[in-house]
Amino acid sequence: MKLTVKTAVLGAVLASTAVLAGPGTASADPTKDGIVSSCQEGMICFFDGHNLTGDVVQLFPVNTPNIGWVWNDRASSVWNRSGDELCIWTDIDYNGRSYPIPAGATQELLFLYDNAVSGFSINQCGG
Repeated sequence: MKLTVKTAVLGAVLASTAVLAGPGTASADPTKDGIVSSCQEGMICFFDGHNLTGDVVQLFPVNTPNIGWVWNDRASSVWNRSGDELCIWTDIDYNGRSYPIPAGATQELLFLYDNAVSGFSINQCGG
């Protein structure tokens, strides 16, 4: 009898966990769903999901030739909350393809730039 009760309790716990772990919904408005609190004003935020979703890293707007191995080739969207133009680079040391993102803008990183950011510069985008 005890085995049956334990099995029933375990089944209920697993079922409730599955309900809580269901997929969420994304918001197109960056001021909803707590995204603003995850990207502070004045910062540059890279998200590993599209539409400013997923894990986020906040970085100061300073020239960064190598974003680091944890975020190298990981970003799928970016929010430039700094007051400067951001330039993302596909290779470290400001090499490869570059793409400018205006101050205050959000940007989906598609095609050649999705999961390809290795560094960034401020107000210094390649030609």
